[in-house]
This record gives sequence, structure tokens and C-alpha cells, in this order.
Amino acid sequence: MMPALGKAGMLAALVAGAIPATVMADPVDDYVQAEMTRHHVPGLALAIMRHGQLVRAQGYGYANIEHSVPVHPDTLFKSGAIGMQFTAVAAMLLVEDGKLGLDTSIRAYLPQAPRSWAPITIRNLLNHTSGLPATPNGEFRTDYTDDQLLAIIYKQDLNFPAGARWRFSYSDYIVLGFIIRRVSGDFYADLLRKRVFDPLGMRTARAIDERAIIPNRAAGYELSGTTLRNADWVSPTANSTADGSLYLSVLDYARWEAGIVGQRLLKPESWALIRQPATLPDARTYPYGFGWFLGTNAGREMWWHSGSWQGFKTFVVRYLGDDLTVAIFENDDGGDPDAMARHIAGLVVPELAAGPATPVAGANPGDTDRIRALLLNIAAGRAPYADFAFVSKQDFTDMMADYRAQLSPLGPPREIALFGQSEIGTDQVRRFRARYDDAVVEIRIGYTPTGKIGSLDVSPVEAWTAPAVN
Repeated sequence: MMPALGKAGMLAALVAGAIPATVMADPVDDYVQAEMTRHHVPGLALAIMRHGQLVRAQGYGYANIEHSVPVHPDTLFKSGAIGMQFTAVAAMLLVEDGKLGLDTSIRAYLPQAPRSWAPITIRNLLNHTSGLPATPNGEFRTDYTDDQLLAIIYKQDLNFPAGARWRFSYSDYIVLGFIIRRVSGDFYADLLRKRVFDPLGMRTARAIDERAIIPNRAAGYELSGTTLRNADWVSPTANSTADGSLYLSVLDYARWEAGIVGQRLLKPESWALIRQPATLPDARTYPYGFGWFLGTNAGREMWWHSGSWQGFKTFVVRYLGDDLTVAIFENDDGGDPDAMARHIAGLVVPELAAGPATPVAGANPGDTDRIRALLLNIAAGRAPYADFAFVSKQDFTDMMADYRAQLSPLGPPREIALFGQSEIGTDQVRRFRARYDDAVVEIRIGYTPTGKIGSLDVSPVEAWTAPAVN
């Protein structure tokens, strides 16, 4: 029996062994290899596209460590939530067919849904303004029928009334997938195959199927302490929902990008809806379209999305004014494809390179004290629910459990500073960073007009001065 190896030693050796010295000749290769070693990434595929055309597709590291199989451009990765952009296009195809109405109540398609769901529309599902729970309160290892999984979601409390706010929800796209099946007669991935993948030449894009024999499929890995392990098993149901249960290669994604740039599959007015920010009360908007986050970089329009699922992480960023798209797919749960893709974009188009982040001068010490208390309370498992608004007790409990697992090993923060503030949607959003002995985390916290916490995101960043992300 082979002894377990520490993540740093084993993965450094694997990455170094999988990338010949002859390819270490340009800044992109140098950067990718260094980041893979630093973040202990087993394998990675990169695609760079300009004007809808693939200009670089490359694999790094290993798709399967146990069998020493390298990553190639045609290696298949689990998509995670970047798959939502495909589900959104499937829905818009059905809107164009007259089978779905963007502003029709979803109870027209799901009559068994609770009466409280009556104000929720297809549009609310597409742009995450439905108020549905973040995830179904089921078991990842249990198989469910569509109706059984829907019944679980039906019983969960809404976070807020439909259209009142924005909150990312996997349940939105899970429910949307069930509606797609009901109105079209097709499983959502079968509809994608017939009307998206095949027309665009995405030859290896497909639904996840763990029992099928699928050439070039990567294995997903998770870090348990200091040991690399295969990802935990989940049921076929958990790997079949429309929130991102797809296999994709970066070559498939390049063909998808060409379809977006060429505005294929949909009418121009449908593509325009996909890039439209979510509308909120009082003429406010939130920068999320149908399956895409929307933003700017150096004044240029930008679309982006990330995914994370079962030992895989993905990230895609599109810089529309520069006709540049970077896609990174990894087979691990610990890398940072977001930061990597944005950095690579800056190597390709120097004007997109972000400078170091710096704290805001003259910040109110009371604000940082409040964040310190919040972080300590989360790490200790005693964050007060009463301080939060527009989040159900179940979603709050799940969110706090995730953040506690992230923060409790770090100890108390040594330094906290404000790095930015803005108005997003209905909240005043402040961006803090907390420096620990061995880590830096970024805290994005949105305060409602009443002063309660309406949104919270806690995530690791590479360094205290790592470039800010929109």
C-alpha cells in the first residue's frame, strides 16, 4: 500500500513532472506553473480567445494522478456553476419558442408549488431575484425524483419576496431545469445537446454521468488537511441538476465563446436580455444577467462566472471591449482560477492588468471593530441571526457553517482594514480584508438601509495587496 503523501510535496512533483522545461518559455506558462505549485493544483486547462477565435488551448499537470494521465485541451472537467449560462440559453430558446414566458409565474409550470411562489417568475430564476433558498435542504448522497427534490425545496422558507433583492441561488437553476423538462419534454442537458452543443460543434460537452465510459474525463480532487483525496461520492441526482452538472473541455468552451460572439442560437434581442442587469425596487439594479455576473474593468464591459463542484473549480471572464476571453478549468477544490484568469488577461492585454489593492485612508475604526467582532463570532459559532436580514434561518445556518469551517482554524485576525465601498443593488457594500498569521481573507458585507447585514461573502485572497476583484 502506498503511503499518503503531503499535498505540497506530491503536487509540486506532479506539476513539475507534467510540464516539460521546454514549455517554460513565456510569461503565461511561467505564471501558470508557479500558481499551480503554490496552490497545489493537480491539473488545469487554459483557453484564451480573441474576437471569438481560440488563440491558445493548453493543459497543465494531471487529469488523473493515480494513472499519471496529463491534462490536454480536450480533457473534460465538471463545470460547476458556469453551467448556468448554458441553462439560461436553453430557457431563452424556449422563450423564443413561446413555451416559456419571462414574466410568467412559475406556478403556471409548477402548480403544486406553494402559493408564496406565485410572484416568482422565470426572469427571477434566471437572474437570482426569486428569494428561493441557496440550495435544497436534501442529502447529496440520496437519489430523488424531480418531484421529490421539488417537494424538499417547496418546504423551505423564502429569503425575501420575489424581485426585492438579489441573492445567488443554486435552487433557482435547479427549479428552472425541472420547468425546462416539463415544457419541452426533454431533460435539460438533452435539450442543450440538440439545440446548443451539436449546432456549435461542442463535440464532447455533455451531462455528467459517473457510470458512463467517457473518454478524457478528469478526476476531481479535494484536500483533506494535508492529504490529497478523491472527491466524495454524490448521488446521480446531485450530478444531474441544471445549476451546472455538465462535463466541458476548454475546446468545447471555445466553440461556445464563438457562438456568443457570433450571436448564434438566439435572436439579438434575447442576447440583449442575457446581458441586462437584474432590476430591483426603486429603479435600482444588480450586476447579474442571465447566468453571468456583469462588471467593468478599466472602464471596459466584463462578464464573468465561477464554478465549484465535487473536486473541480472553473472560471471564465469575458472582456467585451477587448474581445478577450480567458477560461480556466481545474480538478481541485483549493486553487484560485478567478485570480489566475484575470492575471493572464493582463498578460495578454496589459491595460487589463490590475494594480495592488490598498486600504482606504481615514476609515472609521468602529467599522473595523465591528468586522473583527463578526469574524470572531462566526469562528466561534455564535454569530447572531438577529444582525442579518433577508436570509432564511436555514440559509443563514448553512452559510455560517461554511464560514466557520474557513475561519476557525485561522485564530484571531491580526489586522483588519477597509479596502473599498460602493452601492450595489439595495445595499451599501464595504470590502474589508483581515490578515491572519498564515492567511488573508476578504470580507464583502452589504448593509441594508436599516443597518442590518443583507449580504456577506468571506473568501481567501492571495495577499494583503492582491488586486481587487469586481
